[in-house]
Amino acid sequence: MTTRHVTVGVEGTLIAVRALDRAAEEAVLRGALLDIVYAVPDLDEAGPVVASAAARVHERHPGLPVTASAFEGGPVQALVQHGRDAELTVVGTRGPGGVAGLLFGSVSLRLAARTRGPLFVVRGNHRSARRGEVLFGMESDADADAATYAFAEAARRGVRLSVLDAAAARRPHHRP
Repeated sequence: MTTRHVTVGVEGTLIAVRALDRAAEEAVLRGALLDIVYAVPDLDEAGPVVASAAARVHERHPGLPVTASAFEGGPVQALVQHGRDAELTVVGTRGPGGVAGLLFGSVSLRLAARTRGPLFVVRGNHRSARRGEVLFGMESDADADAATYAFAEAARRGVRLSVLDAAAARRPHHRP
């Protein structure tokens, strides 16, 4: 039996700390375990970041169950693996904002292309009272369950839902 969990990627930056904080809030809301993942080329360098992330969550959410681990390899591979059965996968991005900033060559874009479940992208390196929007990448009519989930999340958060035609976004644009 799989434990209900929210997976978050950390890497020691302020943006990752913001993603960690939001992931912890989401895990509390869902009554789920928080799975903290740090992907590094050498596991020997992971200890301080993993320990700091876990300590921050324990301090802010003392009753929240947490697992924290390092993964040797790239962040996309680690988050896809750990987030396979997650209720939500959370990452931070430095993007300049808007859909273009979210999608331009980032870990969040590569993760969105490979993840099977909901993805929460936390933008920017500052706190924001504004809770953003829910972005739903729709590929085909087969995405009805995902669309229902996206609408419910937007309503639960009281934010706007933006729909991206994922199939059109992948097609090359030809100009006459």
